[in-house]
Amino acid sequence: MPKLPAYVFRRQNGSYRYKRNVPKKLRHLIGKDTLYRQLGESYSEAMNALPEVHLEIEQLFAAEETMPANERALAFIRAALGEEVADMVVAGQIVEYSQEDYALNELAQTIAGKLPQEVVRQVYNGKLQSPPMTLDTALSEYAAYKAGEGVRDKDAALRIKKLRKDLKSSLGEHKLEKGSLAEITRADANAFRDHLLERMKPNSVLRNVAVVKAAVNYVITEHSLTMPNVFNGLKIKGAGASVEDRHPLTDEHIAIATPCYQNDPLAWALFITLIDTGARLSEIVGLEVQDVDLQERSITIKPNNIRGLKTKGSHRTLPLSQRAAETLQEHRKGKEDGEAIFPKYARPRGNDAASAMLMKRFRTIITDKKLTMHSLRHRMKDKLRNTGCPEAISMAILGHGSNTVAANYGSGYALDVMRKHMEKVW
Repeated sequence: MPKLPAYVFRRQNGSYRYKRNVPKKLRHLIGKDTLYRQLGESYSEAMNALPEVHLEIEQLFAAEETMPANERALAFIRAALGEEVADMVVAGQIVEYSQEDYALNELAQTIAGKLPQEVVRQVYNGKLQSPPMTLDTALSEYAAYKAGEGVRDKDAALRIKKLRKDLKSSLGEHKLEKGSLAEITRADANAFRDHLLERMKPNSVLRNVAVVKAAVNYVITEHSLTMPNVFNGLKIKGAGASVEDRHPLTDEHIAIATPCYQNDPLAWALFITLIDTGARLSEIVGLEVQDVDLQERSITIKPNNIRGLKTKGSHRTLPLSQRAAETLQEHRKGKEDGEAIFPKYARPRGNDAASAMLMKRFRTIITDKKLTMHSLRHRMKDKLRNTGCPEAISMAILGHGSNTVAANYGSGYALDVMRKHMEKVW
């Protein structure tokens, strides 16, 4: 007989049971000193049931601090009256004046004055009511969703943390964390916009508002909410793309900037790969050895342990020019598949450090503030357009958001199709 885990014992009839003493501070709430749960007739049944039972009890003991009212009410109902009554409450099948209804009324009386009134009310009625959707909850759910798409947890969390601070300053703590999302007005959204405009440029404000708008749209869809999104269509004067915002780099710019990078293998590899792929700097800095296929002469840009991706459409496979493949191979030598190609920058804020290094060299030759490393993406976009590349293929190459499976009728455009158009740029 294997040694039984903590809180598990075998009864005289051979079945297995879970036994847990209730912490003293909770005994007056639960009304019991000890809790029991039947686990099963055999050892294997007991071990299969144990994780769920243990989690249930742990959640019950934590209810005093962490659970919303509906979950706390259900936890106490399950502990005091058993699984069958709890299931009836969840299903909304408590009949008035029934034995279960009277039991719930009595339980509510025992916890009245000891737990929040909303918890007591839901126990008494035998009807659970989910807490209202708040803007804070919407941001949390959206961050979790984006993490599932490949945006690293800490990146999403940092972005949301900054937004929460600005929303709290402009709307107040109550509207952010406690008030119903449906109660937030267009005036509140405008107040958030104006708060950001005090210290940000219009395009930065547009990007921040877009995240909040996307979070609200996400929960409206996922929770079937019938409410408008007041962050849609906010007027932000001066925001939007303009030919004056940032210029593409011309062939002449490339020619005079090239010597600035040739004396350093790392700077040269990044510079050449950015020129010939049009990828984002973060996408190239975050490459792992296994992302480079020398046989196909391609790179696969996907989420990994170094970085996530900006959008779902950013996940793609791109052809490499001969020179880009050769310079990347120099940085792959002697490394395992899961290792970073550019370990110096495979760290938090590594992308910023790489950008600073590249720009420091760039500014020794080109001082126009409208020309930056990101201008290489604009260059690729313009080059593809000017050589007759269809817009949909251009978007697939650059990893723009519309590069979806539905748009491409499959998993994306073949390497040969993209290579044909990129060779005209190379």
